[in-house]
Amino acid sequence: MLKFQMAGATNGYLLEHLILESMGARRGGGIFAWANSGGVRSLLEDDAFDEFLLAGNFRLLIGTDSITDPPAVERLLEISTRRPRLEVRAFMSPSSSLFHPKLAWFEHDSHLSLIVGSGNLTMGGLRSNWEAFALLKLRGEDRTEALQGIESFLTHVTDHILPISDPRVLVRVKQNSGNERSLRTPVPAPPPKSPAAASVDEILIAEIPRAGNRWAQANFDLHNYENFFGAKVGSQRRISLRQVDSTGTIGELESRPSVEVASQNYRFELAAARGLPYPSNGSPIGVFLRLATGEFLYSLLLPGEPGYQEIETLLAGNWHGRTDRRRRVRFNEDQVRAAWPTSPLWDAALPAL
Repeated sequence: MLKFQMAGATNGYLLEHLILESMGARRGGGIFAWANSGGVRSLLEDDAFDEFLLAGNFRLLIGTDSITDPPAVERLLEISTRRPRLEVRAFMSPSSSLFHPKLAWFEHDSHLSLIVGSGNLTMGGLRSNWEAFALLKLRGEDRTEALQGIESFLTHVTDHILPISDPRVLVRVKQNSGNERSLRTPVPAPPPKSPAAASVDEILIAEIPRAGNRWAQANFDLHNYENFFGAKVGSQRRISLRQVDSTGTIGELESRPSVEVASQNYRFELAAARGLPYPSNGSPIGVFLRLATGEFLYSLLLPGEPGYQEIETLLAGNWHGRTDRRRRVRFNEDQVRAAWPTSPLWDAALPAL
């Protein structure tokens, strides 16, 4: 199966397929030319991939020629310390030739999943760049030959591989400068209407229902589930979110699977709601910014908190549905900025995730 990852698309991206193929695998591995901390977190700290690491072995080889930076190395070292079944090594090129492969494989009882393409272990490569990759499910002799080829390559370059914990790796990546964004050619564009407009595609403001005692599993209507978040009924998708709190602090990446239940509710878990009692004096409101990268920033507002009244008023003035339904309305950035100009979301939206 050949897949094209479209810049800004909300589904069909490399990260999603890597996670899906890890499910049920006994072991696997990956070879990537570049890594950054966002890409490392997105894959290795995803709940489903972490579950795989608890039972299955994964060998990861990362290049150090360019882009790979100290935060990525430090994150890889921290994760591999917590997950001993994850073996991370670094390729130290002995010449001016770039180390440039990008592939991953997962061994299942019935087949070998092999993903080969252009995407690196970076947020751009996994989600937001224009990329292409092929997903192959190999059996029999094809499976055997592919695994032998991988082992042959790793054996051939063994003299140029160091454990990620080797101090020489950190010294080497400190020499790298720039990031994926620095490789892009600037494209002239009309001036945006506001500072964040170039980053924000659309905004969803949604009341979060109680849903029993598990309101952190936030319910959404079908239309927004598919057309705002990019999920699809009958096919599990994953979305990437980060919470922005009242101080403007951007939280850890939340890679969430879509969840459908028999009651025709459609859910994503929100870390910001974990452990909080459902308020008795009004409904929590989520403000979700969909960025041009296809990722999401969100703030969760509770009654009485800064911004709650402004956003509740905006929501009430634009809701035209039934009074017994949870209110969910989509806006452009200018509409929400006018209602809540002091929101910490605006500064958070300026840098790409």
